[in-house]
Amino acid sequence: MKNYFIIHGSFGSSQENWFPWLEKTLKRGGEQVFNLDFPIGVNRQTYQNWEMVLNSVKRFINEESIFFCHSISCVFLVKYLTRNNLKIGKAIFVSGFNHYLGLDEDFDDVNCTMFTNRLGEIESLAKERICIYSKNDPYVRLEKLEEFAKETKAKEVCIEDGGHFNTASGYSTFEFLLRLI
Repeated sequence: MKNYFIIHGSFGSSQENWFPWLEKTLKRGGEQVFNLDFPIGVNRQTYQNWEMVLNSVKRFINEESIFFCHSISCVFLVKYLTRNNLKIGKAIFVSGFNHYLGLDEDFDDVNCTMFTNRLGEIESLAKERICIYSKNDPYVRLEKLEEFAKETKAKEVCIEDGGHFNTASGYSTFEFLLRLI
């Protein structure tokens, strides 16, 4: 059975950006959607804590599942799938990266447990991988976004003026994502 998972980024929630809109839109079509909230903040946002949340719905993850990941959750998903040897249908990575951002100490502290040196292994675990990024992302340098896409061997979609694809960049909806499923 095809089902959908939406995973927010650092210091985020399931109720921000385009996540609630996507959940509502998919559910309108009768789809099973998991728009999850993960622990956030210093000493709470760790790979282990996020893993526990995804483990709570692990039984629903299958080779037809489609994941929508934003920012740090992109690399979190790669690490989760490789550690658990789980196969999925599609991973849609929005503003994905796997490196320190150098923005401030809190972001680098909470992000670092998500990083992995196994990005290339996602190719055998996700039938299709798509990386969406922007040239004007205010948080992640373009070369880090492109590097993530290349290392995951994903189809690349560069949207010129998308920012970080969050509400501040005008993304409370994200119609383009519907064309990818």
